[in-house]
Amino acid sequence: MKIKKWTLYDQTMILKRLSSLLDKGYTLNEALNFIYLNEHGSKRMDLLQCLNQLSSGNSLRKALSQLHFHRDVISYLYFAEQHGDLEFSLRECSEILQKKITQFDKLTKLLRYPLFLLISVGIILTIVHFIISPQFEQLYQSMNIETSFFSVFLIVVFSALKWLSLLAVAFSIGLVSYYFFVFRKKSVEERMMLLVKIPLIRRLFMILHSYFFSLQLSNLLKGGMSTLESLKVFQNQDLLPFFKVEGNHLISRLSEGEQLHTIIEERGFYEKELSLVILHGQANGQLSRELYTYSQLIIEKLEQSIIKIMTMIQPVIYAFVGIIVLFVYLSMLMPMYKMMENF
Repeated sequence: MKIKKWTLYDQTMILKRLSSLLDKGYTLNEALNFIYLNEHGSKRMDLLQCLNQLSSGNSLRKALSQLHFHRDVISYLYFAEQHGDLEFSLRECSEILQKKITQFDKLTKLLRYPLFLLISVGIILTIVHFIISPQFEQLYQSMNIETSFFSVFLIVVFSALKWLSLLAVAFSIGLVSYYFFVFRKKSVEERMMLLVKIPLIRRLFMILHSYFFSLQLSNLLKGGMSTLESLKVFQNQDLLPFFKVEGNHLISRLSEGEQLHTIIEERGFYEKELSLVILHGQANGQLSRELYTYSQLIIEKLEQSIIKIMTMIQPVIYAFVGIIVLFVYLSMLMPMYKMMENF
């Protein structure tokens, strides 16, 4: 039977419950059994399958991957298998998924009305361009009225908007084609070098990877591993190709006698502060603590940036819609004034 993909909300709730039960002293099997007894329908059957997977000796990561849990959850659980703090990782996963849900809801509410306005204005522009404007032009010609400068200007504006829309569609198609037929075939190293050349994507790329690297390295170090052993965990996993390449690169450079903070600083894929945090943590012998604190600070920084961008998007859309509505209104009003002047 085909397993139905769990929603992010359902994944968040199950991870939160598991984390809470483990914190109260339940074993993993006991916690899953307790949740299984209180579920119904397809989720109950999925949890039974999950219990069977654990009984067969498989890990929680493998069991949840067969339930199509979010990629972030699966990657976090891989690292949890190495450092052993499953309860912490489950709690962290549930919080990350909850933030994703909250941000998506905020973005949806923020853009719902502006997008409706844009679609409505697009329909109005289409009607004006293909129906109303040609009728006015025919009327001008039949009455031998000279077209005003403003009317010509409006026609040029509408024509420009039409071509800009076509160019945007063509650009989107080209971008999607490039991603599937060119970008995906490049090596991980080539992809990284290309992404860091794009300003907005570069910023997001650096924050997200600084966050994940600092958090997971912190957990591995807290679990008793050395820095080199921790980097080998990154090197040996296949879930995140970027960090597999990074693990190889960092271990290679460390074996040549270089310092971790120096390599991170020169790499160009992380926030500048990360190298300073590593240097400070190594100097005071609290690298694990420093990295974890930094990971929480940088994720807050990302959330603030997202909120700032979202609050800027809505006024820009409103301003654009307002200008277009004004042009549409004038495009219908000005020809009428022009005709009145000629009577």
